[in-house]
Amino acid sequence: MDSRESAVRAGRNIAGKSARRNAAKHVRFTLAPCCGNQYRMRMRILHVITGLQSGGAEAMLYKLLSASHGAGFTHAVVALTSGGPYFEKIRDLGVDVQTLDLNMPLVGPGAVLRLRRKIADIAPDIVQGWMYHADLLTSLALMRFLPGKAGTRPPLVWNVRLSEIDPRFIGWSTRLVIRCLATLSHRVPAAIVINAEASRQTHIAAGYTAQKFQLIPNGFDLEKFKPDPAARAALRRELGIAPETRLVGMAARFDPQKDYPAFFAAAEKVIAACGDVAFIACGSGVEAANPAIAPSIARGDIARHLHLLGRRGDMERFYPALDIYVSTAIGEGFANVVGEAMCCAVPCIVTDVGDSRVIVGDSGVVVPPADPAAMARAVIALLDGPAHNRQAMGARARTRMGDFSIAAVARRFEAMWQTILSDKKAWRDRKKAEGTDR
Repeated sequence: MDSRESAVRAGRNIAGKSARRNAAKHVRFTLAPCCGNQYRMRMRILHVITGLQSGGAEAMLYKLLSASHGAGFTHAVVALTSGGPYFEKIRDLGVDVQTLDLNMPLVGPGAVLRLRRKIADIAPDIVQGWMYHADLLTSLALMRFLPGKAGTRPPLVWNVRLSEIDPRFIGWSTRLVIRCLATLSHRVPAAIVINAEASRQTHIAAGYTAQKFQLIPNGFDLEKFKPDPAARAALRRELGIAPETRLVGMAARFDPQKDYPAFFAAAEKVIAACGDVAFIACGSGVEAANPAIAPSIARGDIARHLHLLGRRGDMERFYPALDIYVSTAIGEGFANVVGEAMCCAVPCIVTDVGDSRVIVGDSGVVVPPADPAAMARAVIALLDGPAHNRQAMGARARTRMGDFSIAAVARRFEAMWQTILSDKKAWRDRKKAEGTDR
């Protein structure tokens, strides 16, 4: 073989490799081994989320990836902001997780272009946004994506996590983002996932299309969150709480929507009425050193009966130590913490916000929001009743959570993604048959 022929063959090899690399960017499925010599399609899902701090949306994304990342589905995550405990947790699952390291404002021309490049590099079959800012930035990034090539833009799914749009708790910039999304909802997303029925009506009232909502509740790991007598005893020893002392707890970050003043006010009333009872709370900012908390726990005898633990990473040990779980939230969608407590067979008293009433059903007690007296009465009634009544209520709660296992919820997400891609393929085939796929 002379040098000229060798050069020609080398050029062909380089061109072939380059073509294969370019083609790979636009492959919508890869083959995953199945039974025997059979193969099935592997779907690639890109999740775009505002951040990976400690929160309900981040926790649900992590649980979904834990249950779905495998032979049939591969996942990647892009966070708009950097940091957060869930970054490492998700990476430890073997999921590709990246960040855009954005600062406020999150939505701008530079951010749109950077996200568009990330999407092109990852080449997902479907993009799923999590929370408002990620939904909007992803929508803008996918507009005019690969212009002139119909069907090459991956379908987009939005994920809405709030059930109330309350100006007391949501800033003007986020409300502006919601208004933009309401307009885009009619033509951009293939589906809008909500985790609470209350969210549907709230967002329809805000201008969202009513046609695209899909209700998929939060899911829970019933093997991780379960009754655990050893964990119950260990946490009580850690805090110096006697085994016979009744323990009432709440887990939530310190935030106006969680209404900690109502929690403290109810605790004060219960302590005065019941005596041998202790209260415990954990979450970001839930510490005695927080100056916003000090006035609420300075009065009465509450400080001697109250334990504020701050953020904890061992919630599977926290819930089993409780006799009653309470939620004083005045704004909520589908509360992860309530579901986790129920998985641990802890009876729950919740405020009537979001879908909390639906979650607890007949396995808990519902009281009005912003009413510490009603919360205190409900706690006192449970504490004054026989212990076996609380235990029976807790057992019903865990049984009820069987309908919300993360495995079952992950299958619902996967079925939705498959339906969206099937619908897209049918649309492209129809357009090709009509000669209009351009």
